[in-house]
Parts: sequence; structure tokens; C-alpha cells
Amino acid sequence: MSAKKQSGNAPTLADVARAAGVSVSTAARVLRGDSYPVDPALAEAVKASASELRYVRNIHARNLRGGASTMMGLIVGDMLDPYYGEIAEAVTLQAETRHGLSAIVCNMQRDAQLELKYCAQLWEHRVGGIILAGGGFDQWSHFDKLADLVRRMQDAGVVVASLTPRGLDVPTFSVDHESLGQVMAKTLTDRGHRRVGILLGSSHSEATQQRLRGAMQHLAKSGAGFIIEHAEYNAQAGANSIDRLLRAHPDLTGVLVGSSAMAMGVLARLVELGISVPNDFSVVCAGKTMMTSWSSPKLTTVDLSLAATGRAATDFIASRIQGGEPLLPAEPLPLTLFEGESVTQPREGLLKL
Repeated sequence: MSAKKQSGNAPTLADVARAAGVSVSTAARVLRGDSYPVDPALAEAVKASASELRYVRNIHARNLRGGASTMMGLIVGDMLDPYYGEIAEAVTLQAETRHGLSAIVCNMQRDAQLELKYCAQLWEHRVGGIILAGGGFDQWSHFDKLADLVRRMQDAGVVVASLTPRGLDVPTFSVDHESLGQVMAKTLTDRGHRRVGILLGSSHSEATQQRLRGAMQHLAKSGAGFIIEHAEYNAQAGANSIDRLLRAHPDLTGVLVGSSAMAMGVLARLVELGISVPNDFSVVCAGKTMMTSWSSPKLTTVDLSLAATGRAATDFIASRIQGGEPLLPAEPLPLTLFEGESVTQPREGLLKL
């Protein structure tokens, strides 16, 4: 008998069962792939009916009935930035291959209000957990709203984790950002730099504050002077900022930069200004991405373990969703310095710029 859909919209499990001549529970067992024994002929009839009707399982309905969610969410700051691309690749791959979960990736486009919107929408889609990987750009203006939303999601059973310190009551999977600032500063002072620039993101970001604190402590201890500049984490902002820094302070001999995207802008502007890296000026940045491998000269970078933090947060959410032991972050992930070709001993600064 040819399968014929009885409902007016998308085919339902009841439509499949009716067409195959079986009960709804039997059809459900077959389409879920349960180990419960079903007569092979009936199983084939169910599969054939489902195929002819183009039936697709309703995961939302399953979640509403109390089954474990098969979806999680990831909110990234800017999909055009390789920093977030590396995180998204690690999370989606880990979710699918290790835990059988689908990860919905949302791009907040560095917009605090979009982060709030996507959190609410992912909650509405009944995800089991959410990883916040893109915050800190404007958190002072929406922190209270986000913290309240996170609390309500957690009360409803949604597992929330962050990949950067934000002052939220959620597990944070991250490197130690204060140590990061120290390592970046030490990379310059060990080469003899005593007058450096610090180019980081928003001063309202908790991660930025920690990086700045670490860098300043090390530079002060080393007797080095420094100038601080805050800008957005993108190439154009990096280019504009290094231009301002060097025109106002031509005695600088090096700069530590908060992201690989920003550092690429720094390198491009230095070329335009006729400044050789590292012969005239040294650059060290945070975040080893594909972008840093393609730079010329190759950037000296401190790896932020982006893929590892993303996988750890995914494992934590999956363990909570699937009823296992919660895999909480035991300690910050290690920092690794990758020596490139962008740092060397200083000359006498750029006094004639």
C-alpha cells in the first residue's frame, strides 16, 4: 500500500506508523534505532514509509518530552576572525565525533545585544548547553542582563560555560590571562626592550584587565616604560593604533598586541611607514592562529590553547547533558610561546618617524 500523509503539514510519526501498519511505539523504536527486537519485515515497512513520506524526526518534541538534548549552542564573537574559527571548528568536531551532539554556532558580530538575543533563542530551541566564546566587547553595558539570563537558563537546566573570564557564575575554560600578559612582556624585555607599547582590547573586558595587569607588573619589575592603547580586536584597529602610538611616542622599540587579527594590522601599517620588523621594531601577539603562520615576517605568538579550551568546555557540557561526571576545569590551560621572526634586540627607537 502506498504511504499517504494524513496530516496537513510535515509528516508525523503517526503518519509513518499508519502507512506501515504498525503501532506508533514500534515505528518510534525502528526510527530511533533501538535495540528492542522488531520483526525485520515490519522494520523495513517502517523505513520505507518514512522514506516515501520524507519523515524527519522531531528533536524538539523529544526534548520537550524530557529526553536528553542532542543539541548545544556556541556563541562566537566574529566569524571573520580566525580566533573564533579555530574555536568553532574544535567545538563542532568534538560535539559530533565524541558525544553525538549537534552544535549550533551563532555569530554575535561583536554586538552585546546580539549575544543576549542568541542566548534566548538557543534556550528556546531547547539546547542542552551553551558555550559563551565571544563576550567582553561591551560587557559593562549588558552584564546585569546577561547574568540574569544565564541564571534563568541554568535554573531551567541549560548548562552554560565560558571561554573567557567574565565575572559570570559559570565554569570558565581558559588560559591564565594575567600570566599571558607577563609572558608577552617578558618576550620583549628578555631581548632588552625598555620602552614598549601595549595594544589591547576594551578596557572594560575582564580578560583585558588581567592581561594588562600581568604585563604592567612585569614591565615595572624590569624597569621598562610602557604606553597603553585600547582598540577593537581587528586588523584596521591595529593599524590605526600603532600609527597613533608611534607618532606620539617614537622612542618605542616594540609592542605587545592582544590578538593575531590586530597584529596583522600592525604589521601592515609598519610596512606602510617604512619600518622593518624586527630590525627596526619588534611585535609579539596573543593567539596562535593560521593567520600568524601566514604573516611576513612570521609573528612571535603566545598560544591561547583555543582548540583545547573549546574541547574541554564541550566535554563539560556533554557530561552534564548525558548524566555523567561534570568535567570541571581543574586549572588554567598552559601557555606556550611560539618563536617567530618578529622579535629581536632593539635599536635606538624610531626617533625620526
